[in-house]
Amino acid sequence: MAGVSIATVSHVINRTRYVSPELEERVMAIIKETGYIEKVENRERKLKIGRGSVIVGVFPNIVSAVYRNMAMVLKKQVSARGYQFMIVITDDNLAEEQQLLESLIVNKKVAGILHVPVSDEAGNYRKLIMSNVPFVCMERNILGEQIDSVTFQDRKALFEGTTYLIGSGHKNLLFLREKAETTTKEERTRGFLDALREHHMNAGDANMVDVDLGKTEEECQNIIQRALRRVMPTAVIAGGNRLTTQLMKTIRNMGLKCPEELSVIGFGDEMWTELIDPPLTTLERDVEGLGNLAAAMLFEKISMGRVITRERCGEVSLHVRKSTRMLENGPCGEKAVSPSEITLSQEEKRRLRTRRYRVAISFHYTGTAWAELHEKGIRDELERYGIDVISVMDAHFDPELQNMQLQGILVQKPDAVIAVPADDKKTADRFRELASVSKLVFISNLPEEIGRNSYVSCVSVNEAENGTSAGRMLGEYFRGKEQGKVGFLNHGAIFYGTRERDAAAEKALDSFPNVEIVTSRGFGQIGNAYQVCRDMVEAHPEIQALYVSWDQPALGAIRALKELGREDIAVFTTDLGPEIARCMEEGIVKGISTQRFYEQGRAAALAAAKSLVDESVPKYVGVQPYAIEPGQLRRAWKEIFHESMPESFPQA
Repeated sequence: MAGVSIATVSHVINRTRYVSPELEERVMAIIKETGYIEKVENRERKLKIGRGSVIVGVFPNIVSAVYRNMAMVLKKQVSARGYQFMIVITDDNLAEEQQLLESLIVNKKVAGILHVPVSDEAGNYRKLIMSNVPFVCMERNILGEQIDSVTFQDRKALFEGTTYLIGSGHKNLLFLREKAETTTKEERTRGFLDALREHHMNAGDANMVDVDLGKTEEECQNIIQRALRRVMPTAVIAGGNRLTTQLMKTIRNMGLKCPEELSVIGFGDEMWTELIDPPLTTLERDVEGLGNLAAAMLFEKISMGRVITRERCGEVSLHVRKSTRMLENGPCGEKAVSPSEITLSQEEKRRLRTRRYRVAISFHYTGTAWAELHEKGIRDELERYGIDVISVMDAHFDPELQNMQLQGILVQKPDAVIAVPADDKKTADRFRELASVSKLVFISNLPEEIGRNSYVSCVSVNEAENGTSAGRMLGEYFRGKEQGKVGFLNHGAIFYGTRERDAAAEKALDSFPNVEIVTSRGFGQIGNAYQVCRDMVEAHPEIQALYVSWDQPALGAIRALKELGREDIAVFTTDLGPEIARCMEEGIVKGISTQRFYEQGRAAALAAAKSLVDESVPKYVGVQPYAIEPGQLRRAWKEIFHESMPESFPQA
């Protein structure tokens, strides 16, 4: 009825060799149609008894999530084929493993072995190899000819994770490895070193520390703590699940802030990694895929005497969350520092309160929720030190109007001015003039060609990471799909912040080979975004997702998409506000990377206050962005705006 051979039907039912999905679907449809499915299911419910009835999984432990989950996958596969499944534990002890294997290969009930070996030396497994008992190695390998194994792409995974950190500006890295002689450790080490060499970093001086997980938790954490204090890395990669757990406990006990003081990439085969605060950036292994593949290979050996399957690797994917940060340089090349590095002594606070300093604010625009948060953060921080805000100016994006307002501020002679330039070029002369009478702190952008001695500090979101977060969410949207066609709506104007952000978003997609940017266009001014989007989508109807530089032009692009009936196009952008939040609730916006506006305002105020009593203020302060996916919107709103999200939002 299916138009295939009896052998093909047998392979479909017994899963003894590869059958194309199309043929398998056709055969299974007829099995169900004829009622033969009941016979198949009854047979699978009856476990084999007696000789050749047991499949044994040999694991080093079941404490690790990867082995625990692997055992569950194998149990399901083995039972479906009518065999009993048994687990033995070696405790990663070679002598104990050899005793267990010797007892298994003489046991007539054992039909096959699925094995995670303690050692990679074939000499240690001579009896197993000569026994003719079918076996397949999993996750780790035994080095030798004609030894069948299925492993994770550990080398590729560590290369990708290390490359991501290097691309985020980290040069001083620490790699934690499990103290063991296994191919897994060797492959991960090679991936780490390959990434260093690829980026012209000295692999000979690589920071790698082995941790003996057979020791107590306290001993393990002491080893990690000594390594962190000796190396003083900006980022750490933990080479396994249990190492990840020990690293996070050590970071907590040392009082380190993640990612402000230390970025972390761990292994994420356990649910807690995405539930902690911050959610952990992880290398996640396809345990189910590897288990299914290992079982299929073993049953091919049992039924046919050899393995036909060519695929021998399980996937490992990098999932970027919030435990890593980009180390950014400012507009003049300065290294970005965290706001926490600006501190005031008790004596400095007393001097601020005694003098009654005065501060003016000059914004390019105040008509947004985030501008209100900037102002609130500034006022709240300055109030702590008795500093008065004497004026708040709104230039309505008009540089000529801002120049007039700056002239008025110059007459007031405030002690400090906190400003967002409306135009980097056209306001530069007026800001340079103002610098002669007031301390200048800028938010987001600097006026063009302003000297280092003319301003105190620039406070910004980490724009490179802001764009990277949006770009990676866009890439993740297409993970598992054959391809993704993307359009980019860049600002296109000469602003340091938006240039950095847009370039970083584009670069982030380099690690998603199935995603293609089919067109990239600049809108220049917010009002142009609507028409530019219409033109782009009409010229390239194959577009499936859209990156837009920030939320206000994104709203114009969304209006264009709705008018074109293209609400199937997913939008990714930056900055959170009521209207873009409503669009995320509607479903068209799939990802937002946003500034922490209130925190930026407080950081700018703190820099201004510090400058009034001390000259040692960092030239560039970077505040970490916040990545939001639809299911996280309400929590994110509360953390960004410091109040609960409204039940409804206004129409755009």
